[in-house]
Amino acid sequence: MLANAFECLQKLTLPDRWQALALAGLRAGRDVIVDAPTGAGKTYVFERWVEQSSSGKRALFTVPTRALANDKYAEWRSRGWRVGIMTGDLCVDPEAPVIVATLEAVQGSVVGARAAAQGPRSRAKDRGEPFHLLVIDEYHWIADPHRGNHYEGVLLSVPPELQLLLLSGAVANPGDVAAWLNRLGRNAEVVQHRERPVQLEEVDVDDLVHGLPRVIEGYWSKRVAGALREGLGPVLVFAPHRRDAERLARQFARELPLADPLTLTPEQEQLCGPTLSKMLRARVAYHHSGLSYAQRAGLIEPLAKAGQLRAVVATLGLSAGINFSLRSVLITASSYRHEQLDHEIAPHELLQMIGRAGRRGLDEAGFVLVSSGTPRMRRAEPLRLKRANALPWAFFLRQLRAGRDAAELAATEAARFFAEGRIALGADHTARLPLARLPCGELTDTGRARVVRRERNPFAGCNTCSLRSACLALTPQPTLLWQWQRTGVLDRQLRLTVRGEIVSAFLGPEGLALAAALENRRYPLDDLMFDAANLFAGERFCGTNPRWLGRLAAECTRAYRRLTIDGWLQEGLPVNYGSGASEAVRALVEQRARTREVLDAVETAGRGDLDRLLTEWRSLLRQAAAAGPLEGDGAPMTGRDQFIAERWEEFRLMARSWLDQTRHEALPELPPLTPDQRRPVNHSVLRARRPQPPGRAEPSRTLQTAAR
Repeated sequence: MLANAFECLQKLTLPDRWQALALAGLRAGRDVIVDAPTGAGKTYVFERWVEQSSSGKRALFTVPTRALANDKYAEWRSRGWRVGIMTGDLCVDPEAPVIVATLEAVQGSVVGARAAAQGPRSRAKDRGEPFHLLVIDEYHWIADPHRGNHYEGVLLSVPPELQLLLLSGAVANPGDVAAWLNRLGRNAEVVQHRERPVQLEEVDVDDLVHGLPRVIEGYWSKRVAGALREGLGPVLVFAPHRRDAERLARQFARELPLADPLTLTPEQEQLCGPTLSKMLRARVAYHHSGLSYAQRAGLIEPLAKAGQLRAVVATLGLSAGINFSLRSVLITASSYRHEQLDHEIAPHELLQMIGRAGRRGLDEAGFVLVSSGTPRMRRAEPLRLKRANALPWAFFLRQLRAGRDAAELAATEAARFFAEGRIALGADHTARLPLARLPCGELTDTGRARVVRRERNPFAGCNTCSLRSACLALTPQPTLLWQWQRTGVLDRQLRLTVRGEIVSAFLGPEGLALAAALENRRYPLDDLMFDAANLFAGERFCGTNPRWLGRLAAECTRAYRRLTIDGWLQEGLPVNYGSGASEAVRALVEQRARTREVLDAVETAGRGDLDRLLTEWRSLLRQAAAAGPLEGDGAPMTGRDQFIAERWEEFRLMARSWLDQTRHEALPELPPLTPDQRRPVNHSVLRARRPQPPGRAEPSRTLQTAAR
């Protein structure tokens, strides 16, 4: 008994002072914003809250990527927790006391209580026991141009009884976020911790390449070999593109001397294929979104965490989605290419990348390896957070569908955003006027400003209108209510249309595309079912063809012409639209083609891209199936509205049918690491060294002169 007590005492981990302060704030009922460096132990605050809370309290832990959700789900299950997961297409044990999820997948669970209170037409469903704590990990995603509006919408609509725990190490102004939450009527505080658990040192790897064998020819191979020789391995290398990552990984596996190859089991070799198997045996891997979940989470990530890989090459865009750290980080470029444009690495992105240097509990220091032309540590700094340009349509449309008046909603919500002042939503001035004073019938400020300035087909009533001067003083810049009228989401009286009801069923612009297609009676619904996959494809599946091909794109162009709305439409098309995906999904789902056959036909996509496409497609079907029938204005629908409502019902039935046929309710079983794959490995090359305890490798004289 004493032995068991001693063993438990050894495993006892006491929180640091800042972690204790965060826990005290949560226990006192306050919202807590934790600002601490990567690897400092932010997630530990949540884990202690779970362990110390009574069994009746439920928690929702949201993360920005499915990869991170899968990782936390597996980690907490291994601890014996009862934990569920919700990631759009995957829903396991939704009644568990702890749910890990992507934010978009659980918006309805978070905002349902608020929506239910907005009007008699709301049909909020019983979701079981309510959540007591909402954790938003990496909350700086509120600034993301494509997904920031979802984060802002959730924070705007979280009911007051649901506590918030916001985690990030890349925000320069967490106090502004706390002030915003307090302005919304909440009680928020900031807990800050500046010290990294593993200190960082900058090393110039150009000074480490002397005396290497001539067989090492590659520029980056020499620098990684020099770092390994000096005891700085393992090394996480960031490359600008997935092709660069694969090329560098092949080069490292070929050129770096290896004394102790990694042994793979037959199951592991079958999982990763011959090319990746060859790299892994050389203790090298690449890591990008083109890999399957099983390859990343079942092999590369656990091997990296176990210290078995001496070099892992990852793409720059995955810096926020990687959940492992290595002793050293090397960034090979200062920019990356996304959507055919070059983007310089932002200082906060660089901060996240170098934050992966140094393993807590294993390394006394982490090393940032720099070369001529690569980013330096001094460039890394947190982001001064501000909201993205896109507005949270879903947050508003749910309330309109529940019966709220659009002009009243715009007036009350304009000052609640994460912004210094009011955001004009389009009816600030016009809503104060009686309708009889507006001969143009325009109920938005933008509409009035544009009508009075119209040169082609001018409105004659403007010449004698007493409000002409007031209309000319209004700005013609697009506003939310005007954009909704322009896209047909609202009618001229600012009432939600049938098209608007369809749009309100989705988190993003997918509803705009589906509504446009449903309005065309010549568009077969079985074709639309698969064409919807193009809404998430980007440029991954189009090959050498333009992204904007396909019948669904033509319908969007017909309905929305060349309208551009931040986060929603680009030249009339949903921002993530890309041709070629519909053919890939149809081949897999309907024609039962093999994954390899589909990938061979699409050279620009990988297995991970295909997995993610199927996930997004199933998520869209799930949103449609759960949306309910169209209601109109409460009166029996006739004519065109009735036709669209019937097509919508048929589409929802087909969505449910395909969901049943492509059921995906569990993560695949992952092969465990063998005992040999868990033993300590010395990654130093080209030098006979006595094994050192983890974190105690002594730098050579060359390293001491190279460190800055």
